[in-house]
Amino acid sequence: MIVTHNHSCVVFYILGALIFTSFHLLFPIADIVLILPKKMKRFFPVIFAFVAFAAFSAFVGRKYFDIWQQLSISQEDARESIFGNFQQGNLSFPYSTAIKGLIPGKRAAAVKEMGDYIRKCVNSPEFAEQYNAQRASAKPAAPAEGQDKVKRRLEEIKHDIAENETGMAQAKGDMKKLYEATIKMLKTEQKALLDPKDLQHEMFVSNLTGAIGEMTAEQYQQAVADFEKEYPATVNGLIKKRLKEFLELTKDMDFSAKLITSGRVKKFADPALEAKDGLWKRCFRSGEETVTTARAYAAQWLKELK
Repeated sequence: MIVTHNHSCVVFYILGALIFTSFHLLFPIADIVLILPKKMKRFFPVIFAFVAFAAFSAFVGRKYFDIWQQLSISQEDARESIFGNFQQGNLSFPYSTAIKGLIPGKRAAAVKEMGDYIRKCVNSPEFAEQYNAQRASAKPAAPAEGQDKVKRRLEEIKHDIAENETGMAQAKGDMKKLYEATIKMLKTEQKALLDPKDLQHEMFVSNLTGAIGEMTAEQYQQAVADFEKEYPATVNGLIKKRLKEFLELTKDMDFSAKLITSGRVKKFADPALEAKDGLWKRCFRSGEETVTTARAYAAQWLKELK
């Protein structure tokens, strides 16, 4: 990886540093590698919250229109990226060639303005509603709860098969084919849920319970502990967690560290720095002005939350 300072995307690295307080670090390039959550999350319970969050952001965004206009990024794209990174744990953000024109000395002001926009969003009731919905969806189901969900789903499937068979008896042509396909799909799921040896058993059970297979009591307790660590009980708890993580990540960052050329890329001369992970290196590449501003912003925010 090239680790020299990349001023063309410097501001969004800082924006990432601030959004890290609620989602994980964000960066500007569209093709950046994503950091996925430990488990796949089901997103349906938060659709309503997303609509409310977007409506709120449309109101808040009026105040911060200028910065997005300067960067040639629509507020809709910005809002969707903020929501998506929070919901999915991504590191993506809309790409902007306009960032290249943001000269040194102007970046700190841009960082603060975008930080204020993000802060307004994450402190809104709509954002809290979205987070609570996601947290509830991610909470591991107790073994008994998982069995109950499977049982209820089998009852639903039985009822749906009967209804579709009744409809198919009166249908003709393409409509009859639609009923046949639906019944076949339902019976496939029914068979898989009933037979642990079925190749699709774990997939269907996981879709219902959020876990693969039956957890022991100890496994469930560990899953709950991991869940509570990953998902604090409140939005403020989440913000504190991410702020602390970012401040720890960028602590004592030496921007004068020596670089050496290796082929077509530059690397750190110090093996300890070269061994740092990608997140640390991206923060380094963003430069001292942006990281220093982001750290001061994060530290002040954390202080106000205590």
